[in-house]
Amino acid sequence: MSAMNFSRLKLRHLQCLVMVAQERNLVRAGKALSLTQPAVSKTVAELEEIVGRPLLLRRRRGVELTPAAEVLVRHAVSALRGLSEGLGLAMDLPEADQLHVAVGALPNMTANLLPEAVALLHASHPALRVRVVSGINAQLMMQLRQGEIDLVLGRLAQASAMADLAFEQLYSEPLLLVVRPGHPLASRRKPALDVLAGYPLVLPVSGSLIRHTADAFLIAQGVALPNRLVEATDTSFVVGLLQRSDAVWFGPQGAVEGFVSRGELKRLAIDTASTEGPVGLTVRRNAELSEGARLLMDTIHGIVQKRQSRAASRGLKDS
Repeated sequence: MSAMNFSRLKLRHLQCLVMVAQERNLVRAGKALSLTQPAVSKTVAELEEIVGRPLLLRRRRGVELTPAAEVLVRHAVSALRGLSEGLGLAMDLPEADQLHVAVGALPNMTANLLPEAVALLHASHPALRVRVVSGINAQLMMQLRQGEIDLVLGRLAQASAMADLAFEQLYSEPLLLVVRPGHPLASRRKPALDVLAGYPLVLPVSGSLIRHTADAFLIAQGVALPNRLVEATDTSFVVGLLQRSDAVWFGPQGAVEGFVSRGELKRLAIDTASTEGPVGLTVRRNAELSEGARLLMDTIHGIVQKRQSRAASRGLKDS
């Protein structure tokens, strides 16, 4: 690449290529970057012009990387991560000795487990600075890989998104169908799945990992998506919608269980065990964790162990 071409290279070119490499699909990459598919195609085309050779091979089901793209992606990931770490150090320089952690959290973590962990951690380390970043799995994995966050708490990402990352499973959880108390379906002992067609259905946003799980479950049960469909990941919005309508939420257990236990929402008696998936911690492989990240992970481990011990004790009492 000549010096003239190198001067045309922008961060957005590298960020776009890294996301396309992760998703192997221009539409999904665009959603993760909050861009349209034509915008992604244009950015990749600009990068191909700068590099002077093709980077993507279009296929019916997505795209493949050329050998040149494979090389560029490896170096782009390293460059983006180094730049992010450098900016973080520069911004934190006056407070370099202060403990801090940046955690990416999927919606099933922001309503229950993570708030409890941060509250406990602040009780023992009041000066710890915590930054919580919410988003869909693909976005958070890219930010983790680039060093913008220290760890991600949530469901295991797709295999294609786990390059250079390591996952530690904490437990498994299913998706649940929940409604407001007083909903027409709330009092039914075993409602059939096809009754969902008569109500607005709230699902995770298209392209997210749990949306794939929800869609697969509905397809396997022969249930078509209703015309009245709401896609959302913001728990506060969804709960507010359910309280004001007859909508049904198909959401992760971690996001709904607190509302159910407090009586604010009611679980429908529909078996969704097949939607169960691993939940845990994702970090950069072979990367040294900050002290703040280690403290947060230790606290999360402690909470999960206590919950599992209580659940085991209840199981023994019920047996």
